[in-house]
Amino acid sequence: MLGVIAKWILPPLQEVSETRRVRIRTALQQAEDARAEAQGVLAERDKVLTEARSQARGIIDSANQGADVALEQGRANGQKEYERLVQAAREEVAAECSRARQELVSRLDVLVVSAAERVLGNSVDLSQHRELIREAVSVAERAAPGGQGS
Repeated sequence: MLGVIAKWILPPLQEVSETRRVRIRTALQQAEDARAEAQGVLAERDKVLTEARSQARGIIDSANQGADVALEQGRANGQKEYERLVQAAREEVAAECSRARQELVSRLDVLVVSAAERVLGNSVDLSQHRELIREAVSVAERAAPGGQGS
């Protein structure tokens, strides 16, 4: 009976057992290869993420520097524009003052004659007293703040 089992039953069982052992060994090897490949992929992913973070930090730093430069340029341009507008306003005020002064001076002779007539109660002839009026106007111009004599 042992001879029959050893000749007819044992060889097919050993063959099946060996096939199984080979399949298991192959599956284990494939699993080990897959695990090693997964570790390599994870290491590569970590490396790529680290590089991406570094690049992102560089881009953010560069953008912040650019924003700082733009802000400073904006401030400088704003200050220049402010100074230009203030200077233009000052020039315009000075021109208006000058025009007002010239208009006042041009009317001063009439005003002086009118005031003299009221004070004296008599009419004053502008053509007869022109030199006196010019002298009064000249004195008034020198006495006025910002006048020609100041």
